[in-house]
Amino acid sequence: MPLGGKALKRREQAKDAKNGVVRDELALRKAANAKADVHCTVCAVAFKLTKRNVDQRAHVESKHPGKTFAECFPECVAHEKALAEGGGAASNKNPNKGGVGKTGGKKKNKDEDLSALLSEGLSVGGKK
Repeated sequence: MPLGGKALKRREQAKDAKNGVVRDELALRKAANAKADVHCTVCAVAFKLTKRNVDQRAHVESKHPGKTFAECFPECVAHEKALAEGGGAASNKNPNKGGVGKTGGKKKNKDEDLSALLSEGLSVGGKK
């Protein structure tokens, strides 16, 4: 009896899984979007790389008071520098999208609109 398509596919997937090949789309997307790990150079504790690195700063203040942030986490300093310059992977997820809102025009000054509305309301008349 010949093997059906399902059986061949399952055998291939089992062989690939044994070799470490991942075919699951969800797992691949999670791996691609995962934040990088950063390790403290003094004690080798792992942290996720973020924009502000709050956890790393708290770690340096509490665990290594004699060291500076740059000494413990040089990768974080380089990452923050790249973000400050406008580069880096996390700076702009959609490079095609401009910095302008949906309408594409300038934002209106709210003070002008409110003062015009207030003057209209006062000139119309009294209360009901």
